[in-house]
Amino acid sequence: MLFTGRFVINTVQRAITPKRTVNLQRNVSTLPIISNTRPVQLFNYNIKETPSVASISEYVSHLRPFSAPSAPQPLPTPLTQVQEQFELTSVLRKRRLKMNKHKHKKLRKRTRALRKRLGK
Repeated sequence: MLFTGRFVINTVQRAITPKRTVNLQRNVSTLPIISNTRPVQLFNYNIKETPSVASISEYVSHLRPFSAPSAPQPLPTPLTQVQEQFELTSVLRKRRLKMNKHKHKKLRKRTRALRKRLGK
């Protein structure tokens, strides 16, 4: 099962923030930037930059381990084996045979009366 980015972000957000609240505090702090929990606007949701480690580890513990799909196996094609065994008649040879047949029919039609007289 593949997860989209939006699905993962929504799931992480639900695990981290219990409810959506309006932040009325000022975002200015004398603390270092890492500990500043200024909200970030992402997909119209407010999530905090520094979520607690426990909530992230809890979320990750519920995930299934990723298993990559196996490579597709090449399908055995019996048609290719059969095609290798056949000898195809060329187009020129077919045309030549057809012309010879046509000429033979024409000759038989011309000599029909003679053949009748000879009894053949």
